Amino acid sequence: MRHRDIVRDYLSDKKPLTVGSIAGKESLSAPPEGCDVIELRLDSLGVGADIRQFAEKSPLPLLVTARGPAEGGQSPWSLEERAAAYRAMIPHAALIDIELRDFDLLAVVIMEARGAGVIVVGSFHDFDQTPPIKELVGKIDSRADIHKFALMAKSGRDIANHLGLMEELAETPLSVMGMGPLGAAARPLMAKAGSLLNYGFLGTTPTAPNQWPAALLRQTLEI
Repeated sequence: MRHRDIVRDYLSDKKPLTVGSIAGKESLSAPPEGCDVIELRLDSLGVGADIRQFAEKSPLPLLVTARGPAEGGQSPWSLEERAAAYRAMIPHAALIDIELRDFDLLAVVIMEARGAGVIVVGSFHDFDQTPPIKELVGKIDSRADIHKFALMAKSGRDIANHLGLMEELAETPLSVMGMGPLGAAARPLMAKAGSLLNYGFLGTTPTAPNQWPAALLRQTLEI
């Protein structure tokens, strides 16, 4: 699949990519300006015919996410329903995002994705704080191609810990971002420091607190 090769080439060059997230169906028609990858939040969008049709025709590589409720998911889906949603979209995906806490429970989905050449993003979200670096390092799982950490930033020390995490795991492909006003302000800094996947939103519906519009984020990264 051409889109998978494109993303792998970018990541092998350690090029920071802008991800435009879509959480509302009204945003499916939004021009994907300023992004390299489109994220489909299946926990908000579902996997109906309209979503599959969009995926089949997407001009950009797709990252598919069926977020669980424990880390901000918008659907009451059971684990089995999330697994079915992922499986339905694997044929169209260049990347798949699964919470690290669910790696064992969704091990079969991960195996199927990797077998299809899909890049696996292992993610962790903390909407309350930035845990200690040692605790975050302990979440690294060899089954993930990229590790994503989205952490609430309340102080300059938190931002320093985000940068410290990337320094500690310099040989591990990472996507690190802060949430909240301070974290949002520091997202361009994280990209410059080596965060590979940098998230904004397409259309009108942010998918995380204080998230940037994707086009604005991209413009800032190019300065």
